[in-house]
Amino acid sequence: MRCPPVKRGLICIALLIAASAAAPAYAQNLITQGSWEGFAMRSPDNQFDRCVLYNRSVQVLSATPYQMLGITRDATGRIGLLVFYEPRTLTRGPATVRLKLDQRAPVTVAGEALSDFHVNVPALDAATVTALRDTKAIEAAVDTHTIRFELSDVGAVLDRLDACVKMYGPKT
Repeated sequence: MRCPPVKRGLICIALLIAASAAAPAYAQNLITQGSWEGFAMRSPDNQFDRCVLYNRSVQVLSATPYQMLGITRDATGRIGLLVFYEPRTLTRGPATVRLKLDQRAPVTVAGEALSDFHVNVPALDAATVTALRDTKAIEAAVDTHTIRFELSDVGAVLDRLDACVKMYGPKT
């Protein structure tokens, strides 16, 4: 049985309103801290991987995932970084990353360029994490490519990542 056009039109409008009011799929794990936004990441087999907060909104990073910084925390408590450059900047594979936090001496950490524009630093040492908590600016260099970020409220970001892991991470 076919519905008259008026009813079909009303149903379409009702469905459109309901769909536009629904939260995006990623919102179930959306986390925020001030101007930082991110989410709990899962592996392809739906196992908790880590929590990440980016120095921009999820909406903006989805549109242009370049020139941004992510701070991560995994289930074991390791703090790491995701550094995003411009496309075609990096060569995939192991990478040595030089970090300069504010006016402190640079530190060198191991990372991996996961694409031609972003590098993953899975773990920072305790001294670097302590310095990161109060950092206002960070420079990250891979080969001859340096990017700088002005940061705010990193201590609260680290605390929020800890809470995210407790909420979404493995339960013991």
